[in-house]
Amino acid sequence: MNKRSSLFIVGLCVFSIVGLSARTKASWDIKLNGNLTNVKLTDYQSDNKFNGGGSVGGFFHLVFNKHVALQLELLFNYTKTNIRFSREKNKYKYAGVEIPVYVLGKYPVGNGKLFVGAGPHIGYGFSVDSRIEKLPQGACGENVIELDHWYSGISTLIEYECKNQISVHGGYQLSVDLNSGKSRSDVNTQTMHVGIGYRF
Repeated sequence: MNKRSSLFIVGLCVFSIVGLSARTKASWDIKLNGNLTNVKLTDYQSDNKFNGGGSVGGFFHLVFNKHVALQLELLFNYTKTNIRFSREKNKYKYAGVEIPVYVLGKYPVGNGKLFVGAGPHIGYGFSVDSRIEKLPQGACGENVIELDHWYSGISTLIEYECKNQISVHGGYQLSVDLNSGKSRSDVNTQTMHVGIGYRF
C-alpha cells in the first residue's frame, strides 16, 4: 500500500467519524502509553531489539450500539534504538505523530466494558539531526540522517474501561515505511504498548 492509498483510507475514516458523530454517542478521551519498539533502518545496522519509549495523546470514541464502537486517535510517540557505524554504536532517538483508527467490539465485563479491535494507522516520523545525536559524519561530510518519512500499518487494541471512566489498554502495531525507492533511509517498526486513559 502506497502513501496516497494510506492517506485516502485514513482520511476517509476521519471524515466518516466526523459525519457520524452527530448521530451517535461520542466522547473525548486522553491516554498515556508506555511502549516497547523495535526500529529497523534499512541503510544502517541497528540492534533490532525492543527499546523503551512512550506516547501521549487523545482519542475520539463513537459508540454505535451496545456491541460496536469506532475510535480515532492522535498520538505523539517517542522511542530510541542503537545504530552501528563499523565498530561504533550510537543512540538514535525517534519521534513522530500518528493517527490510528480502530473498529472495536464492545462487551460488558463485570462493572465495566471490554473493547477489542483492530484497524489501520498512518504516521509521520520526524527527521533526526545526527549532530545532536553525535553520530559520525558520512562519506560526503553530511551530518544528518535523512529520515523524513511517512509510514502506515495495522494496529490492534484491547481495552477495559472501569465504571469511573478510567481505562487500561494494551496493543500491538506493525508499521512499514511508505517512501521505499527514494533517496532516504527506510524505517520499519514493531510496537507493543500498555497504558491508561480517561474518558470525559
